[in-house]
Amino acid sequence: MKNGKRRRTIYIIAGVLSSAGCLVMMAYPAIALNAAQKGIYLWASTVLPALLPFFICANFMTVLGLPAYIGRIFEKPFQKLFGAPGLSAFVFCVSITSGYPMGAKLIGDFGRSKAITQKEAKRMLSFCSTSGPLFMLGAVGAGMLASPAAGTAIALSHYIGALLNGIMYRTFSAIRTKLCKNSTIEKNESASRAVYKAAFPKGNLLDIFTDSLISSFRALGIICGYIVLFMLAADFLQLSGLLDPLKDDYGKGFIKGLLEMTIGCSSIGESGGLSLLNQCILCTILISFGGFSIYAQSMSMLAGLKISSGYYLAVKVTHGLLAGLTAWIIGPFILGGMTVDAAVTEQYEIISRLGLFSQLLFSTEMVIMIVIIFLITILIDKLLRRIYARFRNHSRV
Repeated sequence: MKNGKRRRTIYIIAGVLSSAGCLVMMAYPAIALNAAQKGIYLWASTVLPALLPFFICANFMTVLGLPAYIGRIFEKPFQKLFGAPGLSAFVFCVSITSGYPMGAKLIGDFGRSKAITQKEAKRMLSFCSTSGPLFMLGAVGAGMLASPAAGTAIALSHYIGALLNGIMYRTFSAIRTKLCKNSTIEKNESASRAVYKAAFPKGNLLDIFTDSLISSFRALGIICGYIVLFMLAADFLQLSGLLDPLKDDYGKGFIKGLLEMTIGCSSIGESGGLSLLNQCILCTILISFGGFSIYAQSMSMLAGLKISSGYYLAVKVTHGLLAGLTAWIIGPFILGGMTVDAAVTEQYEIISRLGLFSQLLFSTEMVIMIVIIFLITILIDKLLRRIYARFRNHSRV
């Protein structure tokens, strides 16, 4: 009964808010149209070319069973470091090269197929939900902050923060297990995981590729809707006057960035009165937290898994804080006294000005590199196993 009343209350609140949103858009149609256009442009010019190749290839590789080989190779180190299965090595590599919300999508896919348990999915979320290098190095570093060094500092802090976050949640879980003495529960939960094996899928390759396309565009359509929604929320928040008490532009930008990180990073880059280091720290926090837009996108990708919205929110908050602290520590060494007005190198200028097809080409090249690295890793593993088997047989003789 309590759950039913709570659910009913949530639906009533959602209905009231959506009705209020419709009335506000009717009252200010120009602002609503402009925000929608910005959201769709951001999706079409940045998100679509950056994620489409990864979505298609990740689905294709998953069906073909490539993550099973990678998971077997990295099972022990990832279990020791993060308490996560070897499959998380595949998810982490794809996440750090593609960006939000690719990590959450893969975790959701593996969780729904029972390849990982609910607990393992939660562990993987602590370090496998990251932004991509193209956004941090190009859009934020070279574009918004006009400094390639700033993009490098943000990217390194973001990824180091993700790893620290994963280790921290692993440590907290280990302490909790010892205190509660629930080791038997943990063993039973791990045993409930389905054995994920590489196997030739049913159907021809064309059907598999078509299914990957359909799944990818469905996910990208969901992402587009959330981007437009939070663009609207950010613009109407500005219109409401709630941000007026904040005198500094970067303060307003940071609050808006909590809704949509791209808007926040852009506002911080345009604001004055902040050193390049402080701009890097604020942008790192926003990117690592992801904003509520990324939060909503990721939760939609995790549908079907028993992962509470509060847990994922806590994971992203701690990631943001750890990454921000890392940026504060390593930022001065990377920036080297550069100012915001420093000259930008030609290489980073090219990255920041990539067009639609150039970004698509860049993302495709990244996918090809990942596949090649994975294949080389598998071949090395097979070679070492053969050498070890021959050596063992020879020693017996």
